[in-house]
Amino acid sequence: MQDGLWTRPVSGRADVEAFIRFPFRLYEGSPHWCPPLLLERREFLDPRKNPVFEYARIQLFIALRGADVVGTIAAINNSRYGEYHPEDRHVGFFGLFECVGDQAVADALYAAAAGWLKNEGKGVMRGPVNFTTNDIVGLLVDGFDDDPTIMMPYNHTYFGGLFEAAGFTKAKDLYAFSLTEANYRGQIDAVADKLQERGRIKIRPFDMGRFPRELEFVRTCYNSAWARNWGFVPWTDRELAFIAKELKPLVDNRFAFVAEIDGKPAGFSISVPDANQAIKLARGRLFPFGLLQILWKLKVRKCTRLRTIAMGVLPEHRRRGIEVILVHHLIRNAVGTGSEMGWVLEDNEPMLSMLRRLGADRAKTYRVYDRSI
Repeated sequence: MQDGLWTRPVSGRADVEAFIRFPFRLYEGSPHWCPPLLLERREFLDPRKNPVFEYARIQLFIALRGADVVGTIAAINNSRYGEYHPEDRHVGFFGLFECVGDQAVADALYAAAAGWLKNEGKGVMRGPVNFTTNDIVGLLVDGFDDDPTIMMPYNHTYFGGLFEAAGFTKAKDLYAFSLTEANYRGQIDAVADKLQERGRIKIRPFDMGRFPRELEFVRTCYNSAWARNWGFVPWTDRELAFIAKELKPLVDNRFAFVAEIDGKPAGFSISVPDANQAIKLARGRLFPFGLLQILWKLKVRKCTRLRTIAMGVLPEHRRRGIEVILVHHLIRNAVGTGSEMGWVLEDNEPMLSMLRRLGADRAKTYRVYDRSI
Protein backbone atom coordinates (compact mmCIF):
# COMPACT_ATOMS: atom_id res chain seq x y z
CA MET A 1 0.00 0.00 0.00
CA GLN A 2 1.41 3.40 -1.05
CA ASP A 3 -0.12 6.66 0.17
CA GLY A 4 -3.24 4.75 1.17
CA LEU A 5 -3.48 3.32 -2.38
CA TRP A 6 -4.35 -0.34 -2.83
CA THR A 7 -6.06 -2.68 -5.30
CA ARG A 8 -8.23 -5.70 -4.77
CA PRO A 9 -10.20 -8.17 -6.87
CA VAL A 10 -13.90 -7.38 -7.17
CA SER A 11 -15.87 -9.79 -5.05
CA GLY A 12 -19.57 -9.65 -4.34
CA ARG A 13 -22.48 -7.49 -5.40
CA ALA A 14 -21.37 -4.38 -3.51
CA ASP A 15 -17.98 -4.37 -5.27
CA VAL A 16 -19.63 -4.85 -8.67
CA GLU A 17 -21.93 -1.91 -7.97
CA ALA A 18 -18.98 0.25 -6.92
CA PHE A 19 -17.14 -0.80 -10.11
CA ILE A 20 -20.13 0.19 -12.28
CA ARG A 21 -20.82 3.50 -10.55
CA PHE A 22 -17.24 4.82 -10.43
CA PRO A 23 -17.32 6.31 -13.96
CA PHE A 24 -20.38 8.39 -13.06
CA ARG A 25 -18.21 10.23 -10.56
CA LEU A 26 -15.10 10.24 -12.77
CA TYR A 27 -16.91 11.95 -15.68
CA GLU A 28 -19.18 14.20 -13.65
CA GLY A 29 -19.46 17.48 -15.53
CA SER A 30 -18.06 16.05 -18.77
CA PRO A 31 -20.14 17.40 -21.67
CA HIS A 32 -19.49 14.41 -23.93
CA TRP A 33 -19.42 11.28 -21.78
CA CYS A 34 -22.57 9.19 -22.18
CA PRO A 35 -23.66 7.47 -18.94
CA PRO A 36 -24.44 3.79 -19.60
CA LEU A 37 -27.68 2.33 -18.35
CA LEU A 38 -27.02 0.78 -14.95
CA LEU A 39 -29.28 -2.17 -15.75
CA GLU A 40 -27.32 -2.93 -18.91
CA ARG A 41 -23.97 -2.72 -17.09
CA ARG A 42 -25.16 -5.11 -14.39
CA GLU A 43 -26.22 -7.65 -17.02
CA PHE A 44 -22.95 -7.18 -18.92
CA LEU A 45 -20.92 -8.04 -15.81
CA ASP A 46 -23.18 -10.90 -14.74
CA PRO A 47 -21.66 -14.32 -15.64
CA ARG A 48 -25.17 -15.77 -15.63
CA LYS A 49 -26.31 -13.39 -18.38
CA ASN A 50 -23.33 -12.41 -20.53
CA PRO A 51 -22.32 -15.37 -22.74
CA VAL A 52 -18.70 -14.17 -22.98
CA PHE A 53 -18.19 -15.71 -19.53
CA GLU A 54 -18.92 -19.14 -21.06
CA TYR A 55 -15.45 -19.23 -22.65
CA ALA A 56 -13.49 -16.32 -21.14
CA ARG A 57 -12.05 -16.09 -17.66
CA ILE A 58 -12.47 -12.53 -16.39
CA GLN A 59 -11.34 -10.86 -13.18
CA LEU A 60 -12.36 -7.33 -12.23
CA PHE A 61 -10.17 -5.14 -10.01
CA ILE A 62 -10.77 -1.86 -8.23
CA ALA A 63 -8.17 0.59 -6.98
CA LEU A 64 -8.90 2.42 -3.75
CA ARG A 65 -7.34 5.27 -1.89
CA GLY A 66 -8.51 4.64 1.62
CA ALA A 67 -12.17 3.74 1.17
CA ASP A 68 -12.67 5.69 -2.09
CA VAL A 69 -12.65 3.94 -5.48
CA VAL A 70 -10.16 5.71 -7.75
CA GLY A 71 -9.90 3.26 -10.64
CA THR A 72 -11.15 0.06 -12.29
CA ILE A 73 -9.79 -2.55 -14.70
CA ALA A 74 -10.75 -5.99 -16.01
CA ALA A 75 -8.28 -8.75 -16.88
CA ILE A 76 -9.51 -11.16 -19.58
CA ASN A 77 -8.25 -14.56 -20.67
CA ASN A 78 -10.15 -15.16 -23.92
CA SER A 79 -9.65 -18.81 -24.85
CA ARG A 80 -11.38 -18.39 -28.23
CA TYR A 81 -8.92 -15.69 -29.22
CA GLY A 82 -6.03 -18.14 -28.88
CA GLU A 83 -7.92 -20.71 -30.96
CA TYR A 84 -8.40 -18.31 -33.89
CA HIS A 85 -5.03 -16.56 -33.53
CA PRO A 86 -2.60 -19.29 -32.45
CA GLU A 87 0.36 -16.97 -33.03
CA ASP A 88 -1.06 -14.80 -30.23
CA ARG A 89 -1.87 -17.45 -27.64
CA HIS A 90 0.38 -15.53 -25.25
CA VAL A 91 -1.86 -12.44 -25.45
CA GLY A 92 -4.24 -11.63 -22.63
CA PHE A 93 -6.57 -8.67 -22.57
CA PHE A 94 -7.63 -5.89 -20.27
CA GLY A 95 -10.59 -3.54 -20.42
CA LEU A 96 -13.10 -1.43 -18.53
CA PHE A 97 -10.18 0.82 -17.58
CA GLU A 98 -11.24 3.96 -15.73
CA CYS A 99 -8.85 6.00 -13.64
CA VAL A 100 -8.34 9.34 -11.95
CA GLY A 101 -5.50 11.42 -13.36
CA ASP A 102 -2.82 9.82 -11.20
CA GLN A 103 -0.04 7.67 -12.67
CA ALA A 104 0.38 5.75 -9.41
CA VAL A 105 -3.25 4.63 -9.56
CA ALA A 106 -2.95 3.63 -13.21
CA ASP A 107 0.25 1.68 -12.52
CA ALA A 108 -1.43 -0.16 -9.65
CA LEU A 109 -4.33 -1.17 -11.90
CA TYR A 110 -2.00 -2.33 -14.68
CA ALA A 111 0.02 -4.34 -12.16
CA ALA A 112 -3.08 -6.04 -10.78
CA ALA A 113 -4.28 -7.05 -14.25
CA ALA A 114 -0.78 -8.07 -15.39
CA GLY A 115 -0.24 -10.26 -12.34
CA TRP A 116 -3.51 -12.08 -12.90
CA LEU A 117 -2.82 -12.56 -16.62
CA LYS A 118 0.68 -13.83 -15.92
CA ASN A 119 -0.80 -16.46 -13.64
CA GLU A 120 -3.04 -17.39 -16.57
CA GLY A 121 0.06 -18.04 -18.67
CA LYS A 122 0.02 -14.82 -20.71
CA GLY A 123 3.06 -12.78 -21.72
CA VAL A 124 1.42 -9.70 -23.23
CA MET A 125 -1.53 -7.59 -22.07
CA ARG A 126 -3.57 -5.92 -24.82
CA GLY A 127 -6.37 -3.41 -24.57
CA PRO A 128 -8.60 -1.76 -23.79
CA VAL A 129 -11.04 -4.41 -25.03
CA ASN A 130 -14.43 -4.78 -23.35
CA PHE A 131 -14.44 -7.87 -23.37
CA THR A 132 -13.95 -8.93 -27.02
CA THR A 133 -13.30 -7.19 -30.32
CA ASN A 134 -17.01 -7.61 -31.09
CA ASP A 135 -17.83 -5.13 -28.33
CA ILE A 136 -16.27 -1.80 -27.30
CA VAL A 137 -12.61 -1.60 -28.34
CA GLY A 138 -9.80 0.90 -27.96
CA LEU A 139 -8.85 4.08 -26.17
CA LEU A 140 -10.01 7.37 -27.67
CA VAL A 141 -6.89 9.34 -28.61
CA ASP A 142 -8.35 11.84 -31.09
CA GLY A 143 -11.84 13.32 -31.39
CA PHE A 144 -12.63 14.30 -27.82
CA ASP A 145 -14.93 17.19 -28.77
CA ASP A 146 -17.87 14.97 -29.74
CA ASP A 147 -20.17 12.52 -27.99
CA PRO A 148 -19.46 8.82 -28.52
CA THR A 149 -21.90 6.93 -30.71
CA ILE A 150 -23.53 3.75 -29.50
CA MET A 151 -21.06 0.95 -28.64
CA MET A 152 -18.03 3.25 -28.95
CA PRO A 153 -15.76 4.35 -26.10
CA TYR A 154 -15.14 7.74 -24.58
CA ASN A 155 -12.46 8.63 -22.03
CA HIS A 156 -10.59 11.55 -20.54
CA THR A 157 -7.81 13.09 -22.63
CA TYR A 158 -5.15 12.14 -20.07
CA PHE A 159 -5.69 8.39 -20.41
CA GLY A 160 -3.25 8.04 -23.30
CA GLY A 161 -0.51 9.58 -21.20
CA LEU A 162 -1.20 7.13 -18.39
CA PHE A 163 -0.77 4.24 -20.83
CA GLU A 164 2.37 5.48 -22.53
CA ALA A 165 4.10 6.46 -19.28
CA ALA A 166 3.57 2.86 -18.12
CA GLY A 167 5.32 1.41 -21.18
CA PHE A 168 2.35 0.57 -23.39
CA THR A 169 2.91 0.88 -27.15
CA LYS A 170 0.48 1.01 -30.03
CA ALA A 171 -0.73 -2.32 -31.36
CA LYS A 172 -3.34 -0.96 -33.77
CA ASP A 173 -5.35 2.18 -34.49
CA LEU A 174 -9.03 2.09 -35.37
CA TYR A 175 -10.79 4.92 -37.16
CA ALA A 176 -14.33 6.29 -37.19
CA PHE A 177 -15.51 8.42 -40.09
CA SER A 178 -18.25 11.02 -40.29
CA LEU A 179 -20.38 11.17 -43.41
CA THR A 180 -22.94 13.96 -43.84
CA GLU A 181 -24.86 15.50 -46.71
CA ALA A 182 -22.30 18.30 -46.75
CA ASN A 183 -19.49 15.75 -47.31
CA TYR A 184 -21.32 13.72 -49.93
CA ARG A 185 -21.96 15.35 -53.27
CA GLY A 186 -22.88 12.38 -55.41
CA GLN A 187 -19.38 10.94 -55.69
CA ILE A 188 -20.56 7.34 -56.27
CA ASP A 189 -24.06 7.88 -57.70
CA ALA A 190 -23.11 6.92 -61.24
CA VAL A 191 -21.06 3.86 -60.22
CA ALA A 192 -23.76 2.52 -57.86
CA ASP A 193 -26.54 3.06 -60.39
CA LYS A 194 -24.55 1.34 -63.13
CA LEU A 195 -23.83 -1.66 -60.90
CA GLN A 196 -27.50 -2.07 -60.07
CA GLU A 197 -28.61 -1.61 -63.66
CA ARG A 198 -26.90 -4.90 -64.47
CA GLY A 199 -29.74 -6.54 -62.59
CA ARG A 200 -28.05 -9.28 -60.55
CA ILE A 201 -27.55 -7.24 -57.39
CA LYS A 202 -30.67 -6.24 -55.46
CA ILE A 203 -30.90 -4.42 -52.14
CA ARG A 204 -33.78 -5.14 -49.80
CA PRO A 205 -34.51 -3.99 -46.25
CA PHE A 206 -34.14 -6.29 -43.28
CA ASP A 207 -37.25 -8.42 -42.90
CA MET A 208 -38.13 -7.76 -39.26
CA GLY A 209 -40.90 -10.35 -39.48
CA ARG A 210 -38.20 -12.98 -40.00
CA PHE A 211 -35.60 -11.54 -37.68
CA PRO A 212 -34.05 -14.88 -36.56
CA ARG A 213 -33.44 -15.88 -40.17
CA GLU A 214 -31.93 -12.49 -40.98
CA LEU A 215 -29.77 -12.70 -37.88
CA GLU A 216 -28.42 -16.09 -38.90
CA PHE A 217 -27.32 -14.69 -42.26
CA VAL A 218 -25.67 -11.72 -40.53
CA ARG A 219 -23.76 -14.12 -38.27
CA THR A 220 -22.60 -16.27 -41.19
CA CYS A 221 -21.68 -13.34 -43.40
CA TYR A 222 -19.99 -11.32 -40.66
CA ASN A 223 -17.91 -14.24 -39.48
CA SER A 224 -16.85 -15.06 -43.06
CA ALA A 225 -16.18 -11.47 -44.10
CA TRP A 226 -14.10 -10.61 -41.04
CA ALA A 227 -12.33 -13.94 -40.64
CA ARG A 228 -8.89 -12.63 -41.66
CA ASN A 229 -9.14 -9.29 -39.87
CA TRP A 230 -6.76 -8.35 -37.10
CA GLY A 231 -8.04 -9.44 -33.70
CA PHE A 232 -11.26 -10.96 -35.00
CA VAL A 233 -13.01 -13.79 -33.17
CA PRO A 234 -16.38 -15.05 -34.49
CA TRP A 235 -19.57 -14.49 -32.55
CA THR A 236 -20.98 -17.49 -30.78
CA ASP A 237 -24.72 -18.00 -31.26
CA ARG A 238 -25.44 -16.82 -27.73
CA GLU A 239 -23.19 -13.77 -28.04
CA LEU A 240 -25.01 -12.65 -31.16
CA ALA A 241 -28.37 -13.20 -29.47
CA PHE A 242 -27.17 -11.15 -26.47
CA ILE A 243 -26.10 -8.25 -28.71
CA ALA A 244 -29.19 -8.53 -30.89
CA LYS A 245 -31.45 -8.22 -27.86
CA GLU A 246 -29.88 -4.83 -27.17
CA LEU A 247 -29.91 -3.62 -30.78
CA LYS A 248 -33.19 -5.03 -32.15
CA PRO A 249 -35.33 -2.14 -30.83
CA LEU A 250 -33.08 0.24 -32.79
CA VAL A 251 -33.12 -1.61 -36.12
CA ASP A 252 -34.88 0.50 -38.74
CA ASN A 253 -35.24 -1.10 -42.15
CA ARG A 254 -34.47 2.23 -43.81
CA PHE A 255 -30.91 1.75 -42.59
CA ALA A 256 -30.49 -2.04 -42.40
CA PHE A 257 -30.15 -3.88 -45.70
CA VAL A 258 -29.38 -7.21 -47.28
CA ALA A 259 -27.75 -7.40 -50.70
CA GLU A 260 -28.87 -10.32 -52.85
CA ILE A 261 -27.33 -11.80 -55.97
CA ASP A 262 -29.74 -13.79 -58.07
CA GLY A 263 -32.14 -13.79 -55.13
CA LYS A 264 -29.69 -15.17 -52.57
CA PRO A 265 -28.18 -13.14 -49.69
CA ALA A 266 -24.63 -12.00 -50.45
CA GLY A 267 -23.95 -9.12 -48.08
CA PHE A 268 -25.44 -6.84 -45.47
CA SER A 269 -25.12 -3.44 -43.86
CA ILE A 270 -26.54 -2.42 -40.50
CA SER A 271 -26.77 1.17 -39.31
CA VAL A 272 -28.82 2.15 -36.29
CA PRO A 273 -29.96 5.47 -34.84
CA ASP A 274 -27.38 6.67 -32.36
CA ALA A 275 -29.31 5.77 -29.23
CA ASN A 276 -26.63 7.44 -27.11
CA GLN A 277 -28.31 10.74 -27.97
CA ALA A 278 -31.34 9.44 -26.09
CA ILE A 279 -29.62 7.32 -23.44
CA LYS A 280 -27.59 10.33 -22.36
CA LEU A 281 -30.80 11.97 -21.18
CA ALA A 282 -31.60 9.06 -18.85
CA ARG A 283 -28.40 9.54 -16.78
CA GLY A 284 -28.04 5.79 -16.32
CA ARG A 285 -31.58 5.11 -15.10
CA LEU A 286 -34.64 3.76 -16.86
CA PHE A 287 -36.94 4.64 -14.00
CA PRO A 288 -38.78 6.69 -12.99
CA PHE A 289 -38.35 9.02 -15.99
CA GLY A 290 -35.38 7.70 -17.94
CA LEU A 291 -37.35 5.42 -20.25
CA LEU A 292 -39.76 8.24 -21.08
CA GLN A 293 -36.85 10.52 -21.97
CA ILE A 294 -35.30 7.87 -24.23
CA LEU A 295 -38.58 7.26 -26.04
CA TRP A 296 -39.19 10.99 -26.35
CA LYS A 297 -35.82 11.52 -28.00
CA LEU A 298 -36.08 8.48 -30.27
CA LYS A 299 -39.71 8.86 -31.32
CA VAL A 300 -40.50 12.57 -31.07
CA ARG A 301 -37.36 14.67 -31.49
CA LYS A 302 -35.53 11.95 -33.44
CA CYS A 303 -31.86 11.07 -33.35
CA THR A 304 -29.84 13.15 -35.77
CA ARG A 305 -27.02 10.66 -36.27
CA LEU A 306 -26.66 7.04 -37.26
CA ARG A 307 -23.88 4.62 -36.51
CA THR A 308 -22.94 2.08 -39.15
CA ILE A 309 -22.00 -0.80 -36.88
CA ALA A 310 -21.39 -3.68 -39.27
CA MET A 311 -21.03 -4.44 -42.95
CA GLY A 312 -20.00 -7.65 -44.63
CA VAL A 313 -19.95 -9.40 -47.99
CA LEU A 314 -19.51 -13.14 -48.45
CA PRO A 315 -15.99 -13.85 -49.77
CA GLU A 316 -17.25 -15.38 -53.01
CA HIS A 317 -19.10 -12.18 -53.88
CA ARG A 318 -16.40 -9.62 -53.21
CA ARG A 319 -15.08 -7.25 -55.89
CA ARG A 320 -18.53 -6.91 -57.44
CA GLY A 321 -19.22 -3.51 -55.94
CA ILE A 322 -21.69 -4.72 -53.32
CA GLU A 323 -20.09 -2.57 -50.61
CA VAL A 324 -20.48 0.51 -52.83
CA ILE A 325 -24.16 -0.23 -53.43
CA LEU A 326 -24.83 -0.83 -49.74
CA VAL A 327 -23.22 2.46 -48.72
CA HIS A 328 -24.98 4.30 -51.51
CA HIS A 329 -28.34 2.89 -50.43
CA LEU A 330 -27.68 4.12 -46.89
CA ILE A 331 -26.79 7.59 -48.12
CA ARG A 332 -30.00 7.85 -50.14
CA ASN A 333 -32.15 6.69 -47.23
CA ALA A 334 -30.44 8.80 -44.58
CA VAL A 335 -31.17 12.24 -46.01
CA GLY A 336 -30.94 14.78 -43.20
CA THR A 337 -29.14 12.34 -40.90
CA GLY A 338 -25.37 12.09 -40.55
CA SER A 339 -23.67 8.74 -40.04
CA GLU A 340 -20.59 7.71 -38.12
CA MET A 341 -18.97 4.76 -39.85
CA GLY A 342 -16.64 2.63 -37.84
CA TRP A 343 -14.59 1.36 -36.56
CA VAL A 344 -12.25 0.70 -39.49
CA LEU A 345 -8.77 -0.77 -39.09
CA GLU A 346 -5.99 1.69 -39.94
CA ASP A 347 -4.65 -0.71 -42.60
CA ASN A 348 -7.99 -1.70 -44.20
CA GLU A 349 -7.12 0.15 -47.37
CA PRO A 350 -10.11 -0.96 -49.50
CA MET A 351 -12.59 0.45 -46.97
CA LEU A 352 -10.47 3.54 -46.26
CA SER A 353 -10.23 4.25 -49.98
CA MET A 354 -14.00 4.03 -50.42
CA LEU A 355 -14.63 6.32 -47.44
CA ARG A 356 -12.18 8.88 -48.78
CA ARG A 357 -13.92 8.72 -52.14
CA LEU A 358 -17.23 9.43 -50.42
CA GLY A 359 -15.77 12.56 -48.84
CA ALA A 360 -16.09 11.13 -45.31
CA ASP A 361 -14.03 12.87 -42.64
CA ARG A 362 -11.93 10.89 -40.21
CA ALA A 363 -13.56 12.00 -36.99
CA LYS A 364 -12.05 9.83 -34.26
CA THR A 365 -9.08 7.56 -33.62
CA TYR A 366 -9.12 4.71 -31.11
CA ARG A 367 -5.91 2.97 -30.06
CA VAL A 368 -5.30 -0.56 -28.82
CA TYR A 369 -2.11 -0.93 -26.79
CA ASP A 370 0.25 -3.78 -25.93
CA ARG A 371 2.65 -4.23 -23.04
CA SER A 372 4.84 -7.18 -22.14
CA ILE A 373 4.09 -8.76 -18.80
